Amino acid sequence: MTDASNRSVERGFAIVDELSENGPGRVSELAERLEMPVSTVHDYLQTLVSTGYVTIEDKEYRTTTRFLEVGHRHCHRLEIYQAVRDQLETVAEETGEHVTLLVAENDQAVILAVEEGPDAINLFAYPGARIPLHATAPGKAMLAHVDDGRVAKLVDEGLVEVTSQTVTDPEVLFDQLEAARERGYAVDEGERIAGMVCVAAPVLDKDDRVRGSICVCGPERRLDEPRREEIADVVQRAANITQVNLDYV
Repeated sequence: MTDASNRSVERGFAIVDELSENGPGRVSELAERLEMPVSTVHDYLQTLVSTGYVTIEDKEYRTTTRFLEVGHRHCHRLEIYQAVRDQLETVAEETGEHVTLLVAENDQAVILAVEEGPDAINLFAYPGARIPLHATAPGKAMLAHVDDGRVAKLVDEGLVEVTSQTVTDPEVLFDQLEAARERGYAVDEGERIAGMVCVAAPVLDKDDRVRGSICVCGPERRLDEPRREEIADVVQRAANITQVNLDYV
C-alpha cells in the first residue's frame, strides 16, 4: 500500500473516530475539529455514507449502528465469548455487583460483555470500551500471565495516570503483577474509577495462555477486605469454568 493510500485510510478513520468520540457535526464543523480542508472531509463523508457507516440528517453527519453489527459479529466469533456462557450472569447474581469480561487487544483491555447485579452501580461501561491495561484489575490480571517483554514495552511507552491512584511506578506495577500471579487474581483500588474497587481473575487456556479476564467492581466501602476475598473466590471459580469450556468450544 502506498503512502497516499495509508494517509487516505488514516483520514477516513480519523473522521469516524471524531464522530464517535465527539458527536455529529456538519462538514464545516468537522473540518475545523479535524483541521482538514472542507472539501476533503466532504469527500470522505460521502464515501462513508455510501458504505453505510455514516448517515446524514439535517445536514449533520453521524456514525450508524453498522459498527455495532461489526462489533457483535466479532465478539460472537471469539472463543472466550462463547466459553463464558452463563458465567457473567452467575457472578452478577452471586455478588450483586457490576461484572465484565475483558480481553487484551493492542496493549489495552477491551470490554466484551457486561452484566449488572441487583446492587450494581452504573459505571457506563459498554462493549468495546478500552482501558489501559496497567490501570485496572482485569488488565493486571492478564499482564501477570504474559512475558516480561510485553510489560516492559508498556512501561517504555509510559504508564498513563487515569486517576490519582493509578500505578505509574514500574517497580510497583511489577510487584503487583507478581502478587496477582501468585494469588490468582488482581485488585485495583480507585485506579481507573475513583471510589471503586475491582477484583479480577484471568482466564487461561489449557496451554496457560491468557485469553481474557472476568472482573467484579463495586464501591470501596462495600468491598472491604473480607468482601474482596469472597469476590475473588467467585471470579476465580468463574474463570476456571470458562477455562474448561474453552477446551470444548
